[in-house]
Amino acid sequence: MPRVSVIIPTYNRAKIVTEAIKSVLVQTERDLEVIVIDDGSTDDTGRIVTGIKDDRITYYHKKNGGAASARNLGLAKAGGDFIAFLDSDDAWPENYLEVMLASLQRKQNVDIVYSPITLVYPDGRQRRSYKAAKGHCGKITSALFQSSSVWPFATLSRAAAWKDFFFDENCRVSEDSDALLRMSLHAEFGFVPDVEAFHRISEDSLSSNTGVVCTRLLTLERFYFRLGGKNVVPWHTALRKLSHSCRAVAKDFAKKHERSAALKLYARAIKYWPFDLRLYGGYAKVAFFDKAADRKPDWQMPQLLGEPLGTHRFLREQAAP
Repeated sequence: MPRVSVIIPTYNRAKIVTEAIKSVLVQTERDLEVIVIDDGSTDDTGRIVTGIKDDRITYYHKKNGGAASARNLGLAKAGGDFIAFLDSDDAWPENYLEVMLASLQRKQNVDIVYSPITLVYPDGRQRRSYKAAKGHCGKITSALFQSSSVWPFATLSRAAAWKDFFFDENCRVSEDSDALLRMSLHAEFGFVPDVEAFHRISEDSLSSNTGVVCTRLLTLERFYFRLGGKNVVPWHTALRKLSHSCRAVAKDFAKKHERSAALKLYARAIKYWPFDLRLYGGYAKVAFFDKAADRKPDWQMPQLLGEPLGTHRFLREQAAP
C-alpha cells in the first residue's frame, strides 16, 4: 500500500498533463501512487499518460461527468494513507510532499494541511497568491466562507478525512471550494508556509466567467442556510459576504450588457446587506441601460443547489445491469 495517493483529474489537457505528472514522479517522497482520472478526453490525453513509463501511475478513462466526479473516482481508487490532489495545469516543487507530510505527521490533531500557491501567467510572470497569506489554522470555516484561500492541489489530507465524504457532482464548477468549505465543519486545518504549489493561469481563466462566480454564490447560500453554516459563521459576516458575491456577479452581468440579470443580482445584494451604498449606485446605473439591448432579458436566478451528491457516478454506472 502506498503512503500517498496523488489524484490527477484531467480533461483534454494532453499538451500539459505530462508536466503535472512528472512533478509528482520526481518528488523526494517516493512512496506514492499517481491516479490519473481522464474525464472523457477526446484528445491524445490517454496516449500521452499511458506512454509515461512508471509503475506508480494508474490511468482510468471515464465518461465525462465533471471534475467532481473525476475526483470522486480517484478517491474510490486511492489506497494510500494520505491523499493529495493535483490538477493537470498545476505542479509541485520536488520537496512538496516531503514537507507537507512531515508537517501533517507532527500535528496529530490536524486532518488537512495546506500551503500557499504561486500563480504562473501565460507570459511567464509569477505572483504568489495573497489569499493564503494569513495562514488560518484549526477550524477555519468562517475564513473559508469569506475567501477561497485553500485549493485542493495545495493540500495534503489524511485519507480518513475523506471517508464517506465526496465532491458534489451537481457542481460543474466551484466544486473544490464547496467541498473544502463543507469539510471544514468537521476537519482541523494546518498551514504550511515552507513550500508552495504552482497554478498555471490559462488565457481562458483571465477573462470573466460569470457562471463560475454564480455557482460559487449558490454554494455559499446553500452552505449557510441549509448545511450548518449558520452555526459557525456569524450572521453579519455571512450576509455581507453573500452581498459582496451578488455584487460581483451583478457587475459581470452589467459588463456583458445583460440588464435583467444584473438588476436581479443587485437587488439580491441589497436584500442581504442594505448598508452598502455602492449597491444603489450600481443598480441605478444598470437601470438606465437600454432594455432593447439586453442580451438575456428572460434570465432567471438559479435556485439554491440541491443536497450534495454523495455517491460515485462511475461506480453507479458499473453496478447498473
